[in-house]
Amino acid sequence: MLQKFENLDAALNKLDEINKQSFLFENFKQVNSQIENILSEINSNELNDQKIIYTEGDRNILRNILNKIDRLESKIIPKANLLEEFSKSKI
Repeated sequence: MLQKFENLDAALNKLDEINKQSFLFENFKQVNSQIENILSEINSNELNDQKIIYTEGDRNILRNILNKIDRLESKIIPKANLLEEFSKSKI
């Protein structure tokens, strides 16, 4: 499970890099898809392993991931929405 959390954290770091560079919607969609897959795997494991005991390290990683998601969400979603709308508009 720890490996999945680390993979999620790495994918969020990729999103942060996309945000810092020229924001390309396709890159955003690709990394977002990776994040969705990781979260789906974690959810599947949660459902299969009803009783999971998280260590303090796991809980710290989860807290850091949640903080990172909040920070990235406030930065990236407005850009992604704007680019998506712009790509749908006709000149």
